[in-house]
Amino acid sequence: MKTFQTLAAAAVITAAAFAGAPAANAATTSELGCPRPRVANVDTGYVTMVGSFNLKAGPYAGGRCAVITRLAKGTVLYVHCWVLNSYRTPWAYARVKGTGTHGWMSVDNVRYGKNLNFLKCPGSEL
Repeated sequence: MKTFQTLAAAAVITAAAFAGAPAANAATTSELGCPRPRVANVDTGYVTMVGSFNLKAGPYAGGRCAVITRLAKGTVLYVHCWVLNSYRTPWAYARVKGTGTHGWMSVDNVRYGKNLNFLKCPGSEL
């Protein structure tokens, strides 16, 4: 017997396939609890990693959201926008300099660079 969570994940994956979205962007069963806020490139600044940390698929630490990649200390991220997660922790949605890789990084893991506007993502509360 299939669980509701399994059926919901299948529906999301099927809907993404019909929408022409790449399979890598489809939610898996383990990611259903990972919020995916709407994003927009509304900030002009950057941040620099203060250590080696995971770039995440959503604005949460731990296992709630999938790891996209691990970033090394000194890596520059071009910030697109900001949100507060349900723990009231600010997270930036950003692109890794020199790549097409995008994801979420907690402000606890970065040093602020120039031109940050701290502009919120569409519909966020920050």
